[in-house]
Amino acid sequence: MVFARSKLVLEDNCFTEDPGTVQMRFVGPNVKLIYKELYETIKSVFRVSDSDIQETDYSWGKTEKGDKFKVRWWVHKDMDLFTYIYVRFDLSGEGSSEMGNAKIAVKGLMRSEYPQDTVWQRSLFYEMLRTFWHRVFYHKKREEYGEECRHSIILFMNKMKEFCNKLKKEK
Repeated sequence: MVFARSKLVLEDNCFTEDPGTVQMRFVGPNVKLIYKELYETIKSVFRVSDSDIQETDYSWGKTEKGDKFKVRWWVHKDMDLFTYIYVRFDLSGEGSSEMGNAKIAVKGLMRSEYPQDTVWQRSLFYEMLRTFWHRVFYHKKREEYGEECRHSIILFMNKMKEFCNKLKKEK
């Protein structure tokens, strides 16, 4: 991530066409176990540490049907000096150890940031050089990062699907 007062930001969804957001629904026992598994799966699939994951929304309470929860995580993964992947994970559900339902939604963004703080970085000549470099050399790299983002999200959802199938079999 570039720390700059002013910067040019290029942002793309990891999935440029539908589905922009990948979702999965689960109906079965022990839905609250998904919370811990989801967090650990994020760390292993995206190869990030705890400090790269921010939990921005956390709501957990008791109802007559059991636990009711809603959680949101943001993952920030630097790819190189200019580009990073920003992924949002939403988990919501309710239920008890006998039966419940949960929904997992994942949306990935890829951002490239170019600082424009100095007079040189705001000059027309610099912008022409940066545009040439971006189109000739860096565009291919951004495509690779987008592919890695899509692959990681699909792998994450497959691992969560395996875990949910395991929960159903344990019942």
